[in-house]
Amino acid sequence: MKLLTYVAAIFALSGVSQVQAQMVGNPQDGGTLAQQFCSQCHAVQKEQLRSPNSRAPTFLQLATTPGMTSAALSVALTTPHAGMPMFSLTAEQREDVIVYILGLH
Repeated sequence: MKLLTYVAAIFALSGVSQVQAQMVGNPQDGGTLAQQFCSQCHAVQKEQLRSPNSRAPTFLQLATTPGMTSAALSVALTTPHAGMPMFSLTAEQREDVIVYILGLH
């Protein structure tokens, strides 16, 4: 109970409401975007066990990675890194894809 009170106090002091803390985005649109932009390299559906590119993690693996957050996925989608082609998604599209990925967990 003490921990819950502590966490609530941190949210109150930081000015973050529970509504703001909830993820935004449309997972259905995210799934469509993932199929369109990501499926050539990544397995984007929960039941897919292997990605087409063996070096690319499945979206389920990303979703179940300990400590994976929407912020971490946002960085991954906006920062060039080895083997990841750069494509331009709007902020709303990124949110949709992130909510889709995290929803696979």
